[in-house]
Amino acid sequence: MLSVNVYSQYDTPQDLDEAIDEGIALMFKKKHSESIELLITTEAIAKKNKWYAQAFRSTLNIGSNYYLLSDFGEAVLYYLQAYELAIEHLDSRQEMTVLNNIGILYFQEGDRQQAKDYFLKAYKKAKLIDDPVKIGHYAVNLALVSNKMKSPDSAKVYIEEAMPLLEEQPGVLLQASMAQSEMFLLKQQYSESEAIALDLLPKLEDISQVENRVFVLLVLAQIYEAKNRLDKALYYGVEARHAQLGIENRAEVYDYLSDVYGKKGELETALVYKDSVILASDSLNSIRNRKLFETEKVKFQIQNYKHELSESKNILKQERRIFYGIIAITLLIMGFIAWMFRSNSIKHRQRKTIVELELAKEKSDRLLKEKQLREQETLALLEQERLKNELEIKNRKLTAKALYLSSKNDLIEEVVKSLSENTKIAQNFELKKQIGELKKHLKKDTQWDSFFTHFEEINQGFLDRLRHKHENLTPSDIRYITYLYMNLSNKEIASLLNITPQSCRKRKERLCNKLGVSKDMTIHTYLSKI
Repeated sequence: MLSVNVYSQYDTPQDLDEAIDEGIALMFKKKHSESIELLITTEAIAKKNKWYAQAFRSTLNIGSNYYLLSDFGEAVLYYLQAYELAIEHLDSRQEMTVLNNIGILYFQEGDRQQAKDYFLKAYKKAKLIDDPVKIGHYAVNLALVSNKMKSPDSAKVYIEEAMPLLEEQPGVLLQASMAQSEMFLLKQQYSESEAIALDLLPKLEDISQVENRVFVLLVLAQIYEAKNRLDKALYYGVEARHAQLGIENRAEVYDYLSDVYGKKGELETALVYKDSVILASDSLNSIRNRKLFETEKVKFQIQNYKHELSESKNILKQERRIFYGIIAITLLIMGFIAWMFRSNSIKHRQRKTIVELELAKEKSDRLLKEKQLREQETLALLEQERLKNELEIKNRKLTAKALYLSSKNDLIEEVVKSLSENTKIAQNFELKKQIGELKKHLKKDTQWDSFFTHFEEINQGFLDRLRHKHENLTPSDIRYITYLYMNLSNKEIASLLNITPQSCRKRKERLCNKLGVSKDMTIHTYLSKI
């Protein structure tokens, strides 16, 4: 009953268009689950009634939903279905729309050359049907990808063509201005780039313009970095970090801030942002189905080839009609034989191309797996290095605390000794009693207990493994070993134990013999392996 009710609501293509518009509105409100559900329904109704324009719109916008969700694999699958509908039942307008969307997918994936190829196909189709707005739109996309490919001269040509065509399209014109600012940056015309970027910033305050605002802020940061004004570059870089709400461009912002802080010599801050780059990249990669995306790219290329082959056959048919009307029956028979030969040749080339594409797909899958393994190994090594750095930092803090406590107790001992030698204080029974209590407190060695507790928290399990492996160690040995494990110098250990550096060296040699450390290995290396 529910199914019948849903289908009965859309009696005409116009009713279905209204439902599709509602689905698109839900998509822009980021209600993707509701939008996809509605568009899947309209797609099924459109296909049942053979309303191909509505089926195309539904399928295309399902793909756009998945694109906004960063699920590029599902996005390219639906774009492929929309492309097939456009080829079989619609015209060049729908074809160029899908080609542009595929170009955007490649652009986001980082494959600039493929992105440029598909933007160029869409641009040429817009030229053929003489659609000025679409020409301007696709020219802007070509300018943006040319900038990313470090071809500012090419970008300049497309921008100059696009801007006069987009005077009544403020949203796309804004994109054109962004591309122009980046183009001037690449051409090292910093004043022109800065002027455009500063003019754009007040127009990008709305939440829907977050990505554009981040783009412009990074352009300004790069301008000031090029001028060696690193404080100003950091200001705009931090502004970009605060403006970026989603995860899509976060890695790019963190990577830039890491580089600038590195140039300023603030290495700890640079390292923190470098770790953030790894985490952001890992989060983004985990929500993308890369394997399906790579597979569907190959499918799309096969479908595109079939479409071009179909167009070639249509041209040949028209030529043959003219040819058959002029040539006599004998020539007609010869032409038919020639056509058969050509058809077989085309089929052979087609089969060969399909085999090549299948081999390319297998190679792409293998390379993708190898790349994923390398990325996992790199991430594991970086995580191991990060944990090692954290441990070293905590041990350095712990060492500083121990040195501080030792120096403080030494000072107190000197004060107690000075007070004890004072004859006036020696005659004062109450003060003499308080000095005695202070001496007892110092003998308790509470700073070692505190140090031991913190050491166990930072280096969990180390002392248990040490005692299990060397049961003959005394508490004094264990205390000395903890200082060696933290890689303290003989002078620092001597200060902590209130002994001379020479005594400290001799004790270290005795402890090496007790632990059975070989001569070709340092005791710190031996302890690190426990």
